[in-house]
Amino acid sequence: MKRFSKITTTQLARICGVSQGTVDRALHNRDGISPSTRDRILEIAKEYDYRPSIQGGEQANSMLLGVVLFDLNNEYFSKLAMSLIKAAKKFGYSIIFQFSEKNGKTEKQALEYFDYIGVDGIVLFSVGSDSEEYRNYLHTIKKPIVLIGNRLFDLPFIGIDDGMAMRQLTKRLAQAVACKDILYFAPALKKPLHAINAQRLRLDGFMQAMNELGRSYRVVTEIEELTDFGGIVCGNDYYAMRALKYLGYPKDVPIAGFDNISVLKDISVRVLSVEYSTDKIAEEAINFILGRPYTSKVEHELVCNTDE
Repeated sequence: MKRFSKITTTQLARICGVSQGTVDRALHNRDGISPSTRDRILEIAKEYDYRPSIQGGEQANSMLLGVVLFDLNNEYFSKLAMSLIKAAKKFGYSIIFQFSEKNGKTEKQALEYFDYIGVDGIVLFSVGSDSEEYRNYLHTIKKPIVLIGNRLFDLPFIGIDDGMAMRQLTKRLAQAVACKDILYFAPALKKPLHAINAQRLRLDGFMQAMNELGRSYRVVTEIEELTDFGGIVCGNDYYAMRALKYLGYPKDVPIAGFDNISVLKDISVRVLSVEYSTDKIAEEAINFILGRPYTSKVEHELVCNTDE
């Protein structure tokens, strides 16, 4: 398949684990580099089909970045999409979106498309997979890939510590529950999820907190199971909203969600949640793809939608 762009020395340096100056010395046979390092860089450059431009400078990029999201129905995804557009624009890049609709096959097709047109890097919110075949496929893509939302294999990830955040959230909510079980409500758990999926990590954080507190709990995935409880912790804010609607928006039930979506501000029932910056996630993801200094850990905080 023809590509519309080729790998740059910045990307080559990241793949080789060396500085761009070291790559430049290897490509131009300059001093200050060991023979073994030079040979390795040249071998990888050949593998990735590096070629300088005919003008003698750095070869041109496509100036396009690919982003794979589930959809734009969730407020979190729409906020993240705008954050990525804004972060990429600072460096003169444009974003192309593809949507997996939570389907692994569609996700792979999106990646194949981006690989074919030759984007300069890919931001992936993955459905998740434990397949060794999929792991091997991802390593055939000769462009930098960075994950957000869900972790996947050994690929670089930008985001919060979901397990730690949920552990802290659960302990905060438990302070308001004197007795009875605390329920964990997450319909996503009805389907098998790989071990480092965000929803699995959040569940692990919840159970860790409950075990540390010595409290009883139940994990439920159906709305009708929301009975006989002292409080509810949900896998995200949308689940919290579903629970509140089903229960008739009771003001005496401690409830927590995750992601701090804006619609929480429109209800009077107190909801505890986890907030973090999509702008920060987008900024660090773009930094990674462009070979700039970046941090993989994004901070979070516990917030409430009302002062009551």
